[in-house]
Amino acid sequence: CDRALLAIRSVKGSYTSRYAYYTSEMRAALLAEQDISNEMEPALADGQFKVYVQPQYNYVTGEISGAEALVRWDHPKVGLISPGVFIPIFEKNGFITKMDEFVWEETCRLISEWRRDPRIKSVPPVSVNISRRDIYVENICGRLLNLVKKYGLPVSALNLEITESAYANDQRQLIETVECLRSMGFLIEMDDCGSGYSSLNSLKDVPVDILKLDLAFLRNSGDAKRGGSILS
Repeated sequence: CDRALLAIRSVKGSYTSRYAYYTSEMRAALLAEQDISNEMEPALADGQFKVYVQPQYNYVTGEISGAEALVRWDHPKVGLISPGVFIPIFEKNGFITKMDEFVWEETCRLISEWRRDPRIKSVPPVSVNISRRDIYVENICGRLLNLVKKYGLPVSALNLEITESAYANDQRQLIETVECLRSMGFLIEMDDCGSGYSSLNSLKDVPVDILKLDLAFLRNSGDAKRGGSILS
């Protein structure tokens, strides 16, 4: 019965696949997901999650104009685990909010540390992710504002990234949250723009400050001139 259910889930909601055969890969994927779910809480408490900062360059001036905070799982047995493996599971089971709050706090701590370092002349803003589930967190605006105040930072030190796919879930809630965050002075970025959820409505309705184009949109698909026209 369990194996039949695994096979059913693999085609649930699909209009092209009417049936599925159980495979050992289905069970392996389920066990791997269970392992991650069982280890995520102890891993966070044990400091296995690390925040890395990826710089953003201004191609005109050659200067660092910003940065993006990225999280990696440094597992003591298997080494670095890609976020492409654990982030979807965290979004599914709800642990993503705890993870995001850890990244927000660690990023603010790093920014505060850099701003106090006399060797560093200026510290650009660092972007952190706001997941779809975070939009529904009670008083998300107040939490983020209190966090930057805790570390003595201006609101401009922390930029907030919201994926475009969040717009497809609850438009009203997303717009209200973005408007609230912007009213407090946060700069809002729309991540993965052009990744499949694109619509002019989302650009018109969600008051974001910066668009981050999905890499797939920039790849040369045979008509670079047309892509350039759209970018312009």
